[in-house]
Amino acid sequence: MEIADEVLIPRVGPHGVLVRIRAAGINPLDWKLRKGMMQAMWKLRFPVIWGADCSGEVAEVGSAVTLFKPGDQVYGFKNGRVAETFRGTYAEYAVVPENALAHKPSQLSHEEAASIPVAALTAWHALLSQGQLKSGERVLIHAAAGGVGVFAVQIAKAVGAYVAATAGPHNQEFLRELGVDLAIDYTREKIEDKLSGYDLVLDGVGKSVWPSSLRVLKRGGKLVTLTVPIPHKPAGKVRFFSTVLGGVAPASVRALLAGKRLLVTRITPRGGELEKINVLIEAGKVRPVIEKVFPMEEIAEAHRLSEAGHARGKLVVKISD
Repeated sequence: MEIADEVLIPRVGPHGVLVRIRAAGINPLDWKLRKGMMQAMWKLRFPVIWGADCSGEVAEVGSAVTLFKPGDQVYGFKNGRVAETFRGTYAEYAVVPENALAHKPSQLSHEEAASIPVAALTAWHALLSQGQLKSGERVLIHAAAGGVGVFAVQIAKAVGAYVAATAGPHNQEFLRELGVDLAIDYTREKIEDKLSGYDLVLDGVGKSVWPSSLRVLKRGGKLVTLTVPIPHKPAGKVRFFSTVLGGVAPASVRALLAGKRLLVTRITPRGGELEKINVLIEAGKVRPVIEKVFPMEEIAEAHRLSEAGHARGKLVVKISD
């Protein structure tokens, strides 16, 4: 991964917004794409610009844009795929579709705002759109101290759910500070020994927790997973999709036979849902948690820390002042 000193400022189409980016969030998809782990789905032509999360200010708007104007402080999530290349947010400027942006909450810094879009939208979609979580229901959130988990806990509490959550021993007190009702140390406690009859489980770990997660669900309950089995190295389409289906299909069948469901989350940029999350932020019900902010020159180190998988909350790269 290299930093290019001279990159042309992208042109704005009718529905595009040119954002001068101040900060960008790091997400697992960034390094999975960089390592070629998704090449069976996205065969990319290099050079590329990685990144999806961003926060900054509007520099220019397209002719059909009505929601934003130059000078507005915005944040959002960009799907950077363009034909056979990728134009993301690890750059000083990026064109983001109007419908993928929201106004940045005034109380947040750009670094804080850049940590939110992908993780918070993933939690929102998994819990509320797919999981249909309601007040009074019980939800288990795996990897609750991670990027998505932090937002999932807060969103679930905001809708009035009872929240159990897993994390390592050093994050137990942190979970309670977030509002978790029952914190579980996955290194020494089995969830099936402590939980039963749950309405929903949100999995940010992977296939290893599916059997126990299904056991703690009531009939009619849902297990929503953020991660499915994929090859750890670049693979062709046959190997890639056989790995995915070989993991998901048997588990889905077992879930259905028990009267439960296994669902896989996939999100798209939605500025309108970010505006709904803004309401929770402004009410003090949701706050970002950042493990570390890196300068642009240390973006490779940010990727290494993300790959290690033990960051509390999000990692962010500062793009410009």
